Amino acid sequence: MAKKGKKDKKGGGDTDGMKMSDADKEKNDKNTVLSMEVERYFTLAVKADAEHEQRQMKERTKQIREKLEEEKQKTYEITRDMTRQYKDMQDELSDKVVKLEATIKNLEDEMLKDRAEFQDTLRKKDQVITDQETEMKNLHSKMEGMAAEFGDMLQRTLGKMKERIELNSANFEEQAVPINKRLEEYHLKE
Repeated sequence: MAKKGKKDKKGGGDTDGMKMSDADKEKNDKNTVLSMEVERYFTLAVKADAEHEQRQMKERTKQIREKLEEEKQKTYEITRDMTRQYKDMQDELSDKVVKLEATIKNLEDEMLKDRAEFQDTLRKKDQVITDQETEMKNLHSKMEGMAAEFGDMLQRTLGKMKERIELNSANFEEQAVPINKRLEEYHLKE
């Protein structure tokens, strides 16, 4: 029976074992064709939708890839720019460090030179003070010596003056007696 059913279906087949009329067969064939056409249109519509969706997906994928490439390019440019800026800053800092180290070295050298000059100035000052103190002692000694000499000279001069005064006094007294006598004569004569 199964074989019969298969043969019947191929040949247009019976519906529930009944024979179909030509009009029914034609109607059934039209329905089958219509159904196949609807199915074909549906398949074509689904295919068209799928193709449209595929095109949209491809377009979106293309846009995303382009955007990704743009972002990669921007990231690359930003990274390159940041790297350049970093290198420039590093070079500037290196230059500043070198300059500051040179400045420090110069200042240290200058400080050592100034310190040496200061020590030399202190030594000279101490030497000048020592020389002045020595000179002051020498001058003080010389002044004391001169004062002693002057005292001796005054003593000698005083001694000589005393002698002269005494001599002059003795001469004066000798001369004074005749003068006194003369004065007395004058007084008497008057």
